[in-house]
Amino acid sequence: MPILRSKPWRRVIAAIAAAVLLGAGQAAALETTPGDPTNSAYTVEPLRVMTWNVCGEAGGLGPWSTGYCPDRNTRLPDDSNTLKKAHDVANLINQENLDAVLLQEVCAGTLNSTKTGLPDNSSQLDQILRLLTPTGAWTAVSAITPRSSDGKSACRNTLSGDVGIAILVKGDVEWSRETPLPVPAGAQQKPGKVLCAGVAGWETHLCTTHLTNYGELPDDETAYRAQIDTVAGQVEDFRSVILGGDFNTRQKDRLQPLYRTMAECDQQSYHTDDVPNEITKVTNSWTAVPDGSTAPQGSLVQGATQTSKIDYLFATSGFGACDSRPDLADNADYSYAAQPDCLYSETTRTPCVPSGTSDHAPLLGSVSGGPRLHWPLRNASSHSGTVKGGVGWSPDHGGTAVLDGSTGEIVTSGPVVDTTRSFTVSAWAKVDAGAGTSVVLAQDGSLISGMMLWFNQSDSTWRFGLPKSDSLTWSVHQAISATAAVPGRWTHLTGTFDASNGAVALYVDGVLAGSTNHPDPWRAEGPFTVGRDKVSGRSNGFWKGSVQAVKVYGYPMTAAQVASASGSLTAPTRTATTPATDEDGPGCHVGSYSAGDFGTVSSTTPDLTAHVSHPDPSREVWAEFSIWDNTDSTQPIRLGGPGSASGKVTGDGTVSVRPTLTAGHNYGWYVRTVDGSSSPSPTSAVCHFTVATAP
Repeated sequence: MPILRSKPWRRVIAAIAAAVLLGAGQAAALETTPGDPTNSAYTVEPLRVMTWNVCGEAGGLGPWSTGYCPDRNTRLPDDSNTLKKAHDVANLINQENLDAVLLQEVCAGTLNSTKTGLPDNSSQLDQILRLLTPTGAWTAVSAITPRSSDGKSACRNTLSGDVGIAILVKGDVEWSRETPLPVPAGAQQKPGKVLCAGVAGWETHLCTTHLTNYGELPDDETAYRAQIDTVAGQVEDFRSVILGGDFNTRQKDRLQPLYRTMAECDQQSYHTDDVPNEITKVTNSWTAVPDGSTAPQGSLVQGATQTSKIDYLFATSGFGACDSRPDLADNADYSYAAQPDCLYSETTRTPCVPSGTSDHAPLLGSVSGGPRLHWPLRNASSHSGTVKGGVGWSPDHGGTAVLDGSTGEIVTSGPVVDTTRSFTVSAWAKVDAGAGTSVVLAQDGSLISGMMLWFNQSDSTWRFGLPKSDSLTWSVHQAISATAAVPGRWTHLTGTFDASNGAVALYVDGVLAGSTNHPDPWRAEGPFTVGRDKVSGRSNGFWKGSVQAVKVYGYPMTAAQVASASGSLTAPTRTATTPATDEDGPGCHVGSYSAGDFGTVSSTTPDLTAHVSHPDPSREVWAEFSIWDNTDSTQPIRLGGPGSASGKVTGDGTVSVRPTLTAGHNYGWYVRTVDGSSSPSPTSAVCHFTVATAP
């Protein structure tokens, strides 16, 4: 997995320019290998991500104490082996069907065998992973962050493990790195860290951190800026990255340049009931009742309650949804009137009942990116739906499904689109001459489809509609194309719905063709369908013609995004150098560039591979590879010259080249997508590797 590093990248650009101008030396020979058209179903899925400071081991015997943490040691009443906090975190992950989780203040790291509070002596992180196992193959990586100035990091009391930050993924963590944050002189704290990781098969990287305010020091702002600069320096290494954590500030200006270079998930409304910039931290202060009070000594009096937003979730690709869960942050009333058994004590823990899992609320975001459903529909195996009725397959336009207009349909087992929230649907379609009103795609409600994209026979228009209600009445908000559809011609169609303002838009061949408004969305919970919709409780409008490249996104594409998706080449994805011999990734650089911490490959003729795609499934597409020798500066860089092109694939697929290299040398490479007529795509991230020296 290639990683882009800012300063080396600038040096690489300069080297490219110099090599192209000078043309010095001889480039390494490249052997072109055929493309792999069978890999056409690969997509980068959007990710559902959460960041949460779970205050896993924070101090304090009760809510009157500084750093009190709800349910620090509590176990489930019916299972003494399971910590309630670990159970609550895992339960939310399952409920929200998350792909990645960023945790702060979690008990992880090395287990402390002297602690016997749990029969299996497992940390919170281990327990979370164990509880997640039934829902998929989860893995995690953590970094220890000392909790005190003396460097102590072991979780207190009966808790196993060390205090740290962690990244959990539904997949395989392929590599990770941890970077200390700077600490000013005189600070009574040890450094925190930035933890970043790569996941097998994901183009998106993940980073998490927990920053500190040094308010007791006169140079607090300088110290905070140094931490932010360190975080920014880590995440800018990656073309696609999600960053989340506890940043310990309410001031957005302190978080630059992150806000300039990335999207922060909770800065906008994503649907009509969504409130942006929700709180993520609840701070309650409690004191013991004064002498002479009618309440028993040791009883609590509620003080001030403060709420703030200090936890953030950033991403380079933007978000399709975001939500804070303040209901999971502890805001309990610990007063004598509400909880008479919750008494102030400096020495013993008293039975105080919290209302939440942590003093922080989790922040959840759905990261924009690839489609949540992608059916190429090139052949019978390029979809995950159920085929019913008259559906055939043709090599036309790179391979397509052909539906008969009377019985043919392809359906899912359940909904794909949440019609109450923002979404985008798209497809390539060719309606047959003489066809009646025909539906490209839809999603069923009980009586009528909740959304549908179709060809309207009476006026030969393309239409994208969302019914006003799930009823027998045909009352549909429709975006209608201003120009007529052309039967027999392949057309790229896109429909978008922005739930924050009700805007509905229809794009034809990447250009806005019609719009309307849908102010009162309702949820259609039936199957997603290709080839028909539902009207008056019955299947309707069977598609007569061809359909391919059906996609569903969980966010509303902008006009620029639609235009790009329908007509622009994108940078290759899933790049790798094989065969790799290390565990740090597929022969790619994951450490410090200056230290030469490269991935390693065992062969002098490795395969450089990448996945390329074209917005038009019928077009041939290939890749141009650029490779250079970091050890021998006389070697020029090739990009677009003889021997740099891979084999071709139609539509999309995996392509590769096989250079002949020198054992013991360090190399760098990247790749771009080419179709011979359009402008080449942007380049992929840079990959560095070392060719192993022969034994």
